[in-house]
Amino acid sequence: MAAEDAGGRKTLAGTMLRAPMSLQKMTYDAATGTVISRSKMHAGLKRNFQVMSGAAWLELLCRHIPDRYEHLVRYAGWYSNRARGERAKKGRLPAGVTRSSPGEAPATDFAARAKAAWARLIRKVYEADPLECPQCKGPMRVIALIEDPGVIRRILEHLGLWAPLATERSPPTGAASWPRHANLPLTYHPVPDIA
Repeated sequence: MAAEDAGGRKTLAGTMLRAPMSLQKMTYDAATGTVISRSKMHAGLKRNFQVMSGAAWLELLCRHIPDRYEHLVRYAGWYSNRARGERAKKGRLPAGVTRSSPGEAPATDFAARAKAAWARLIRKVYEADPLECPQCKGPMRVIALIEDPGVIRRILEHLGLWAPLATERSPPTGAASWPRHANLPLTYHPVPDIA
């Protein structure tokens, strides 16, 4: 989009700030307590409106409120998942960002601070400094990261700290021993989509 394209910016802002339901398409009849919603022709209902009670309309509106710890943000253009994936395949990065190899020093001061922040956070949460020797209280540094399970097991066995968790368990109990409320019939009541 060009910098002087005011119409394009307005259209983009409109798509970013679009409400889940348009008030221009809603009509409320206070005498009957019903809401009439007008939209495009619905393929299943074969009409372009929906008449519902106020409570049903409120239920449809509340569906647009995300559950806790969920988000309903949609990204388009440069920030969309597809565009980011294509850039990652091509190796193209935004201007001013450099990719560093794992062995070299951090590219920026911020990256250096973030790299060292894990020790501070562990110290804060567990009240123990991971970079302090527990015997002499001298400073330590990370020299290797061991990920191979066999090597980890041999080290822990040598130190006498290997205590594997039990892998066997009893078979599951039958449905007769379940609590009474666990066998309730579950039903699904579909609600037509009006948008």
